[in-house]
Amino acid sequence: MDLLRRIREGSSKYLALERQLRALLLTTLATNFAGSLYGSLLGLYATKNLGVSILAFGLMSTFRDLTSSLASLPSGILSDDFGRKKMAMLAIGFSASNLVLLLSSKDHLLVFLAFIFQGLGSAFMGPSSSAYVIDVIPKERRGKAYATLAFLQSISSIVATSVAGTIAILFGFSWLFGLALAFESIAFCVAALYLEESLRNAGSKAKVEEGRPRESPYGKLKGGFAVLKSPFLLAVLFGIVFHMLGLGIQGPYMVIYASDVLAFSLPSISLVLSAEQLGIFIGHLPSGRIVDKYGGEIAFAFHIIATSPSMILFTASGNPAMASVILFFWGLTFGLDNVSRQSLIAKYRSSAGVATAYGVISLISGIVALISPVVGGWIWTEFAPQAVFYVSAAVNVVGSLPLFILWLHNRK
Repeated sequence: MDLLRRIREGSSKYLALERQLRALLLTTLATNFAGSLYGSLLGLYATKNLGVSILAFGLMSTFRDLTSSLASLPSGILSDDFGRKKMAMLAIGFSASNLVLLLSSKDHLLVFLAFIFQGLGSAFMGPSSSAYVIDVIPKERRGKAYATLAFLQSISSIVATSVAGTIAILFGFSWLFGLALAFESIAFCVAALYLEESLRNAGSKAKVEEGRPRESPYGKLKGGFAVLKSPFLLAVLFGIVFHMLGLGIQGPYMVIYASDVLAFSLPSISLVLSAEQLGIFIGHLPSGRIVDKYGGEIAFAFHIIATSPSMILFTASGNPAMASVILFFWGLTFGLDNVSRQSLIAKYRSSAGVATAYGVISLISGIVALISPVVGGWIWTEFAPQAVFYVSAAVNVVGSLPLFILWLHNRK
């Protein structure tokens, strides 16, 4: 009993579960489980069950990402102005609408609309959840806090992705969408009942101060882009842009490649993807401490460089076991991704609102990366499926250069 108590106390100390983070954790766990349950197999559902072509799927993914990018900046501004909780609940509402469309319709236009709602859900959840941590956690422990959330969320992803293929085979894709909708409903109830508004206690400048004239929407947009005056933030932006370009070229096609080229079964694909999630899960354990100790610049650069060989090795996977090992090592470095980029944006954002800064970076990097799915689909159809991953790896490596230069500059 003493051993269990010490383990529990030690885990609680490491995992930084402040009271205000618990409701956010439960909310994001439920939404993350829902997204992982159906998201990993959405490409197969669209191409196999609905007859959507590879290029059309790439276009749908592009418009989803476009929606997410365009909505990210107003989402950040609204979050800084009206609060994190409202934006989180709105995000869950968009995600639930996406699932209702996928569950009830097989029409291509309505599926396209579902992709749009999926992008809106991502755009409204991301800046607010990231800013929530900034509001309630001291600067010196934010890396560990981000890692805590990502670490626990990855557990839900492991479970969801490992069972998704089996559920789809035994019961059909409609069960995946229905179960995901149930978890989104749970997330909405938790957010509505238990998530405290962090902005009112954060001392944030995003709230309109008493006696201060309200800024026009144009002024807010202009003020948001002012964060890019920092050359350091521009270096972070360029790193994120090329990283997203690289991942976006191959991301939508990994599952399709595993099915059509490597001839893996649906349950095998789910297990392969769960191995990646397991790597992410383990990688999150030290990621917060690494970022807090060595800095987000070198941690993010290392992550980018380490992921590129995995993209190439995946194409040579001879069986699900080999693919699982490759994606496991791929996932190990992903713990550094979100923790690093969120820490860097918070570090170099100057005086802008936190969520606004996240929104600006997401908007610009997302729009630039919009071409990725279409480029991947074009390479797949015009050249070879393997070439998608080769080009992806090359573009991805470029993203590490500005971050490495920024790290060297800060060491002087």
